[in-house]
Amino acid sequence: MKISESASYPHPVLAHWSGDISEASFTVTMDLAEDIGTGKVAIRCETMLDHPELLALLEAGSAGFGCFITCRETGFRRLQPFGLPTGVHEFAPGALLGLVQLRPLIWAKEDIHGYSPTGAHPEFGGGMDIRAGDILALDDEQRVNVLRPPVASIESIFEIAASDEVVEGLFEVDPGGDRVLIRMGQETYQLVQNLRESDTASRAVVMNSLYVPVVMEVLHRLSHGPEDFQSHRWFEPFHRRCDAFDVSLEGGALLSDAQKMLNLPFGGLGQLIDQEGLDDAD
Repeated sequence: MKISESASYPHPVLAHWSGDISEASFTVTMDLAEDIGTGKVAIRCETMLDHPELLALLEAGSAGFGCFITCRETGFRRLQPFGLPTGVHEFAPGALLGLVQLRPLIWAKEDIHGYSPTGAHPEFGGGMDIRAGDILALDDEQRVNVLRPPVASIESIFEIAASDEVVEGLFEVDPGGDRVLIRMGQETYQLVQNLRESDTASRAVVMNSLYVPVVMEVLHRLSHGPEDFQSHRWFEPFHRRCDAFDVSLEGGALLSDAQKMLNLPFGGLGQLIDQEGLDDAD
C-alpha cells in the first residue's frame, strides 16, 4: 500500500491537506511505549474524527480505522486495526526496530454505493461507488524510532558444570534447562574456573574459545526446529543476540555465525600477545 499526500483519488478522501471534504477533521495522536526488558513495543492511538458519515460507517462496521505500519529494518509491513477513539496494540519482541513509519487511515471494509459525504467538493457529483479497501480518510505520517533491546551477555545464557561422566578434555552441551549447560570433567572444569579468574584479556580469549563450538552446536540444533526450545529461558536472549548480529536460526555458516555472535572473539589475541610481551619485558 503506497500512500502519499500528493496522490489523487477518484472519490473524496478526508485529509487536512486536501480540499476533497471541507468543514471536517481527522487527526490521530500516537504514543510509543517500549519495554526494554522484554523487547515488546506498544503503540497507542488517540483519534479525533468529526465527520458524521464516516463515524456512521465505522460504527456500522462498513469502514475500519488503523495505521499502515512500515519498518524497513525488520521488513514489517501491515495495516494494523486500532480501536476508536482510543486503541492500543502490542507488538512481539523484534517486530519493530529502528525507524518505524505510521500512517493513520480509514478504509472501506465493504463496497459502498452512492457515497456522498457531507462537505464533499462539487466535482465528485451526487455520489460515488466505493470498493472494499478504498481509502476514505488520511492523516499525516508519523515516524518513531524503536530502540534495540540490550543484548544479553553470552555468559548469562550458558552455565558451566563439572561432571564425572564426561571424559577429561571433552565437554557436552545440554540445552534442556533454563540455561544451556556445558558439562566437563573435574580437572577441565577447575582449569576453566582458574582462567575465568585470571586477567581480563586471557579470560575473554579462553572463554570465547570455549563458547565458539558450543554456540555452533546450539545453532545446529535450532536449525532443525527452534520450536523445541522456545519454552526454555535461554532461548529468547539467545534469539535476540542472533537478531543483533544478523544470524539466522534456519542454518548457515555455523563457524562464522558463532564468531559473529561472540563479537569476533579471536580479535582479542593481539591484546593478549601484547600484554604477555610487556610482562616478559618486565
